[in-house]
Amino acid sequence: MKKIFATIIKEWILMRRDVGGLMLLFLMPALLIVVMALVQDAPFKDYQELRFELLLADNDHGSLAEEITSGLKQSKNFKVIDSLDGKPLTDAKLQELLADGQYRVGIVIPKGATAEVVNAANHIANSIAGKLGMAAFPTRDIRDTSYVRMYFDPVSKPTFRMSISFALDKYVTYSCSNILVKRLSRMGKMDVDTSETADFKKIFQGIGIHEEQLGNRFASAKLINSVQHNVPAWAIFGMFFIVIPIAGHMIRERDERSTMRIELIPQAYRFVAMGKIIFFTLVCTLQFIFMFCIGLWFIPLVGLPALYLGAHPFTVLLVGIGIAYAATAYGYFVGAMFKTANQAMPFGAISTVILSAIGGIWVPADVLSPMMQKISFISPLRWGIDAINALILRNGDINDIWLHIIILLSFGTVLWFISIYKNARRYSSGQ
Repeated sequence: MKKIFATIIKEWILMRRDVGGLMLLFLMPALLIVVMALVQDAPFKDYQELRFELLLADNDHGSLAEEITSGLKQSKNFKVIDSLDGKPLTDAKLQELLADGQYRVGIVIPKGATAEVVNAANHIANSIAGKLGMAAFPTRDIRDTSYVRMYFDPVSKPTFRMSISFALDKYVTYSCSNILVKRLSRMGKMDVDTSETADFKKIFQGIGIHEEQLGNRFASAKLINSVQHNVPAWAIFGMFFIVIPIAGHMIRERDERSTMRIELIPQAYRFVAMGKIIFFTLVCTLQFIFMFCIGLWFIPLVGLPALYLGAHPFTVLLVGIGIAYAATAYGYFVGAMFKTANQAMPFGAISTVILSAIGGIWVPADVLSPMMQKISFISPLRWGIDAINALILRNGDINDIWLHIIILLSFGTVLWFISIYKNARRYSSGQ
């Protein structure tokens, strides 16, 4: 019993010596709880409870377009954007904005949509009027090309597409119904049996919501699925866990005084630091390649679709090197800033989870609150996953992701310089 009690006393003394590590054991999980509560709030809501910016190109300018536009603008779900810089949106501009990832969804109301709805309403009215011996409205053959076209950012998930499609379809149906009621009201107030009249579904087949793909650039692109999202996302997440071995090695070298011996050699420490960065960057890059190889060749063996690498697969590797460098520099930074493993390990692991949560690894960053979306840009994982999505899902090229690579490299370089400065200060002060 005395041995047990003595062990407890000893562990308490050791922990009390490392107050910073003890505080991190409590503060980091507390921070994780707050961040995860904010991040996971959106997925627990239905998409129709959220508010999205919606691009609208009106080529019709008729009553149907007015009904749809008015309904969308009055909705709490959509913020309608039908003009930019004082100019009405065109089909081409709408698709360009979606392709660049600036917006998530857009609809195009084609020219003649109102005329098609009126023609369909006239067919129904005439089927009723014919039985009553009343004058008929002018009609023509039903067309099936006047439907409202809907476009999505290629990165949008299927659940998002379905929810938004359902919501938009309600507005189109409501608008068609309004026009039909107005048409029938011109026949006068009367009791009419419509059970044997024309087939409503057939007559209105040309009206409604049809989802279409963006331009030719996306002809070979794949829609997002579990493989397209999870392989890149969790590959990036795994790469940032290099923080644990890097920080562990650095702290152990300091404890064993091997780092101090290297510091005694003029300028040697900078070259040793560069060697560490290069080595672990290569390790992370190999990890990135390995994870993508699993997506290409192993995952199809278990019945899932193979990973699609876009039109420029070697550019994906370039992004992987940028992510590997950022992850390695972050690990080096954590190892330089903290004195003990009790401080570095909880901070490194939990901060990686937090950066992945706000960076769009677990849930799309676009469904986060506006405040969290702004905060998410501080996460290098956000820039990494956005770059890969631009290449794989938007069939982008180096011109679309050069800014992401620069930011990843800048993130790593800044942390590396801070780490070198911190280590220089530590050894100059004799700590």
